[in-house]
Amino acid sequence: MFDFVRFSPPKIDLGFSGFVVLSENPPKEGYYGYIVKAENPKQLREKLKGYGNSIVAVECSTGLCKEAVMRKKVDIILDSEKRELDYATIKLAKEKDVAIEFGLSKFLVSKGLKRSLLFARLRQEARVVKKFDTPFILTSSAENIYQLRSRKQIETFFAYFGFDVKKGNFFAERLIRRYYDEKYIMDGFEIEQ
Repeated sequence: MFDFVRFSPPKIDLGFSGFVVLSENPPKEGYYGYIVKAENPKQLREKLKGYGNSIVAVECSTGLCKEAVMRKKVDIILDSEKRELDYATIKLAKEKDVAIEFGLSKFLVSKGLKRSLLFARLRQEARVVKKFDTPFILTSSAENIYQLRSRKQIETFFAYFGFDVKKGNFFAERLIRRYYDEKYIMDGFEIEQ
């Protein structure tokens, strides 16, 4: 299992195969990807033109998620407190093979009623993702060292809400292989020696 984080983590063993650093200007070493932030569809299209062969994740507000899913270069829809996924967007993510991130950090920084509403939304999104078999990744989405959690904690938390942890691991590894494995061509095909 890989963890997708927003900073360069120290060398620490939390049970992961590795860390994928997602940032607007990521370090070009190890596993990395770009975060695209946009306010409207036109700005999103303009920003997506500059990225080559690397993981591209979009941090979207309420109305922009559907537009981001329809873009060919987008690999991940990032999790945040502002993101609200509707039924149609999750179904479209399955058709376009765009992974949806479910991160733990937003629950660590919220409190009270806000946290309860996030739990309710997570349970509802989990049901729809399971129904359509939409690609998803389970991460800590940590922005600093204090938000990092072990693999076991992340798996236990999301399993409680109904996510199939093995499928989440499969989708994360498939995404990493797509960009960083030289033998990978597509699902089910790879170059043999």
